[in-house]
Amino acid sequence: MVYIVTITTAKILFNSVLSTPAAKFMCIDDIKDFYLGTPMAWYEYMRIPVPNIPPTILAHYQLAPLIHNNSVTVEIRKGMYGLPQAGILAHDRLVEHLATHGYVKTKHTAGLFRHVTRPIQFTLVVDDFGVKYIGNEHAQHLIDTLEALYTITIDWDGTCYLGLTLAWDYEHRTLNMSMPEYIDQALTCFQRSPPPYASTCASPLDPTNLWCSNSTHTRP
Repeated sequence: MVYIVTITTAKILFNSVLSTPAAKFMCIDDIKDFYLGTPMAWYEYMRIPVPNIPPTILAHYQLAPLIHNNSVTVEIRKGMYGLPQAGILAHDRLVEHLATHGYVKTKHTAGLFRHVTRPIQFTLVVDDFGVKYIGNEHAQHLIDTLEALYTITIDWDGTCYLGLTLAWDYEHRTLNMSMPEYIDQALTCFQRSPPPYASTCASPLDPTNLWCSNSTHTRP
């Protein structure tokens, strides 16, 4: 079963990093070909109509002898986009590989993993890891474990996870989370314009400051 990490779980992990002496946070993102590289225990088969195959592809792979009833039948041996089981197969392969190196799912928190002996925990969302660790050697162990099977992208500074931009200050044990340009992108996506009273507030969480004092517009 694939478990979904909630944003609450991720934020609790962030807080745990700040509360644990010497702890740091890093991200491991985007396992290359996570779905496409997963072998299938049972092969699937698919018919592709010839009109849907570009002539250059037909010629390059010499598919003409394989045409039957104006289509080509292909055998699918690894995961591919569109297969309903692609996600669970990729997930199970990853979890099984992690378990052989001591990384196991926690009993009561979905999507949270820990190592049986090392001071390291992480949340896993598809193929994105948010990692709390104490000591670079333990983080490197996780990296080595993953690189034994996958090609990965590593962010030692842990600057972006689950769409959140993270600015860590380990000296003062604080974390600033933000989503730059989120509002602008949403307005563009839904083809809306900012309200006339919109402005930048110094403290948007101040309940008495629903609109900024520097706004020249009257509250609706």
